[in-house]
Order: sequence, then structure tokens, then C-alpha cells
Amino acid sequence: MNHFRFPKSEKIKSKKVFERTLLSGKKISPKSQKLKCSFIIEDLNSENPVKSYIQIAFAVSRKSGKAVWRNRLKRILREIYRLNKHSLIEALNLKSKKLYLIFLSYKLNQKTFPKLSYSDLEGDVLEMFEMIREEIEKR
Repeated sequence: MNHFRFPKSEKIKSKKVFERTLLSGKKISPKSQKLKCSFIIEDLNSENPVKSYIQIAFAVSRKSGKAVWRNRLKRILREIYRLNKHSLIEALNLKSKKLYLIFLSYKLNQKTFPKLSYSDLEGDVLEMFEMIREEIEKR
């Protein structure tokens, strides 16, 4: 059951890493165009032992909706990530890579989706995970 956790070591805390991932990372979005994702794949450092192969952040603009709605969106995205991250970790482990990942609400806002649910977003996130996994396997 340990692989379903979301520890602090998997969260992007550094402002430099966040900005670098957001500005110079590769951007993808699913067919529905609700979400957007920016990511960077790097080689692992041989000097430092790895705490986690993935570091992730969730960014939702204030323009998207009220605080309750934004927090619910981030909670749902974290849960989808937590339950499905094992496929990405396996691919990263095989290739000895590290992934920095930021999820962004793109065309998703409170007016168009007043009541968010897990099932509304799960397909889109899994579609982006598959695109990222293919990108990892290319390298």
C-alpha cells in the first residue's frame, strides 16, 4: 500500500524548478482541452540518492473560480495522480529519469463546470499520463 501515498518529496517546492518547468517545459493537453500539463524529463544524478522519480504541482488561476471550487479541483487532480502514478514511476525507473510535472486548469472554470467530479477529469489526466509515458519511453 506504500506506493499509493503522496509524500512531500513528490511536491515541487522550489520556485526555480516550478518556473523552469512552467516556462521551458513541454506542454500537452488532452483532446477535450480542459486541462494543460507542462513537464520536463531529466536524467538522474548518480551522486544523490533519489527520494522520488516524480515531482508534481497543481496550479489553478483565481480567474477559474472561487476558492472552494479551486481547492476541490486540486484535490481531485491530486487523488487521480496518487492512484495512477505507478505507471509513470515504472517507466521513469526503467529509463533512470526524473519528471517534473505541473497540471494547469486551461479551459476549466467554475462557470462551465460548477460541479466537478472525479469522473469528469480522470479520463483527461490518464490521457496526459499516456502521452508523458510515451515521451519517457522515446528518450
